Amino acid sequence: MSDAEFLAVFEACTIPKHDWTHAAHVRMAWLYLTQLRFADALEAVRSGIQKYNRSLGNTTGYHDTITVAFTRVIAHRLRDGETFAAFRERNPDLFDRKLPALLRHYTKERLSSAAARERFIEPDVEALP
Repeated sequence: MSDAEFLAVFEACTIPKHDWTHAAHVRMAWLYLTQLRFADALEAVRSGIQKYNRSLGNTTGYHDTITVAFTRVIAHRLRDGETFAAFRERNPDLFDRKLPALLRHYTKERLSSAAARERFIEPDVEALP
């Protein structure tokens, strides 16, 4: 599926649930970050995930700190003209569901807290880029 097709099915909330993987989240954020200013990309990522979750009847699955922190880390690692395949190969930690890219910045306790789920909280180990 092309990048444009991927974003279209995501935005229309028609991407099959089994295809809405961790890697798909990263791809979606990467696409927005390569097309929009950071603030606009972050808003598209946040609102897009929440809209998609609601379309599935999921009102509790969204995690704001993970969303914002991942978006910031992805933005920091972008390279001009790089394809998503090259980005993925260069950043395997971003595709690990155990979240090693975020656990450099957060303790598991802070990242898994109710406060972190509800709103973005700053890291307690190392500042985000």
